Amino acid sequence: MSDSKTREIEEILTEVDTLLRERLKALGVESHHVLLATMPDGAGVVRSNVGPEVLSNMAEMLMDIADEAIKSRPNNAPLN
Repeated sequence: MSDSKTREIEEILTEVDTLLRERLKALGVESHHVLLATMPDGAGVVRSNVGPEVLSNMAEMLMDIADEAIKSRPNNAPLN
């Protein structure tokens, strides 16, 4: 993927992160979040409001969710 497209994706995730933080704050909600986009070459773009320890815990939780989804979702159906 070209550097310019990667930069655009980084900008998009930054915009989404900013919006999410603003909306959660307006609701009076404090919530950990991670936004992740993976590029075709395997590189990742991350925006988050958590540190490495919480990120690691979230990764473990995501693996558990994926394990359960594999059992219940036919043909790799998205979780949205």
